[in-house]
Amino acid sequence: MRNDPLDRAILAWLAGLGASGADELAAACGISGALARARLRALVDDGACRAERLLHGAPPLYLLTRSGLRAAGRAELAVARVSAASAAHQLAVARVAAALHGGCEELHGERELRAWERAAGRPLASAEVGWARDGGVALHRPDLVVRAGDAWIAVEVELTVKAPRRLARIVRGWARSRLVDGVVYYAAPAALRAVRIAIGRESAQDAVVALALERAGELPPFARRVPSQARPSVSGPSLMTTRRD
Repeated sequence: MRNDPLDRAILAWLAGLGASGADELAAACGISGALARARLRALVDDGACRAERLLHGAPPLYLLTRSGLRAAGRAELAVARVSAASAAHQLAVARVAAALHGGCEELHGERELRAWERAAGRPLASAEVGWARDGGVALHRPDLVVRAGDAWIAVEVELTVKAPRRLARIVRGWARSRLVDGVVYYAAPAALRAVRIAIGRESAQDAVVALALERAGELPPFARRVPSQARPSVSGPSLMTTRRD
């Protein structure tokens, strides 16, 4: 496995997101699609990466193996899994991440956040959505979390319509959160309508914005949220403080 900056960037991208198409990786790394595919093939041959073709007519998704995670310096992450049911969403998340990449100081995937929250023993950028069966707080993690300027923003990618009660709980949790400064939904048409209805019903317009999926990359300005401006939360220190210490 070549240890050059481009290979390291590819490994870091796949480690953070879990899976990505070649074109999305190319856009994030600022290279041509042909070069991205050539490097990915080499990483597959080296055993650092695997290609999964799960949807007819769709490009393959590339995922790191355990060896690839070690090469990326991310051995704490689990090997990513993707199924036919989740492939379209994973590809959409990668496309949104690529669109956001150039305008953010930091961009992290859900699996990174999960590992950090497990290590910290507390939520860092997740929404509280009620109570789990074990009596603890139930959390909903965003698809991405990004830092743009001084603001930490949770990013959700919605291709399908969630059940109204479930969606309302999630939007309500984001509206009450003190762990992020705002939330952006990038959604397909039917899902966009459902999210906007939930935002209105939960009076969450100051904290949650819903945009069409083709507007991925746009980040509305959010004011820094401090405890006096947010409703009570049991979540503890924010991701902003944790990541900067």
